[in-house]
Amino acid sequence: MAELGAALAVLLAALLGLIVLVLVLPLRIELVLRKEAGLVFSAALRPLGGFGPRIRLSGRRKTPAAPKKPSRKRRYETRRIVPAAGRLAAAVLRRIRIRALILDAKFGSGDPAETGQLCGTLAPLVYGTLPARRLQVSLEPVFGRAVLSGRAELDVSVVPAALIGPAVRFGWDAFGPVR
Repeated sequence: MAELGAALAVLLAALLGLIVLVLVLPLRIELVLRKEAGLVFSAALRPLGGFGPRIRLSGRRKTPAAPKKPSRKRRYETRRIVPAAGRLAAAVLRRIRIRALILDAKFGSGDPAETGQLCGTLAPLVYGTLPARRLQVSLEPVFGRAVLSGRAELDVSVVPAALIGPAVRFGWDAFGPVR
C-alpha cells in the first residue's frame, strides 16, 4: 500500500512538473493566409518552444452543434467589460514576440487612381520597415485590373504563463466587485 502511495505521489509530481514546463516554455503560433483562386487559411501550434509536435488548428470538420438549452442570461456591465478588454488586449500584445512576418501580395482595384492611392497608403509599410530576415513585405500594385492575390505568414511566440496575470486582472476588472 505504501508503494502505491509513493508511486501515485511521483506520478502527480511528474504531471505537475509537465504542466509547469508547458506553461513556462514559449508556445509558437503559425498562421498562413493565401488568396489565389480562393481564400485558404491554416493555423498550427508548436508547444515547448517550437520543439514539440506541430498541432494543426485548421482544416477540421465542424461537428454539429447540440441544441441549446434556454438559460438565464446574466447581464454584464458593458462599461466595465470594454475598458478591461482593451487593457487585456494591450497586455497580451506586449507579451507576444513576432518571430516572422511575411507579406507578399498583388493588389489592384480596377481604377488606376484608387490603386495608386492605396499604394501610397501602404508605402510606409513597405519602405518604412528595415529589411530583416523575420520581416519581409513585398506589395505589387496592378493598375490595369482588379486583383487581390498573395500570401501572408505570421509566426509568433508567447509564454502562456505570462498571460495568467493579464487574464486574472481582466476577470477582476470586468466581473469582480464594484469599487
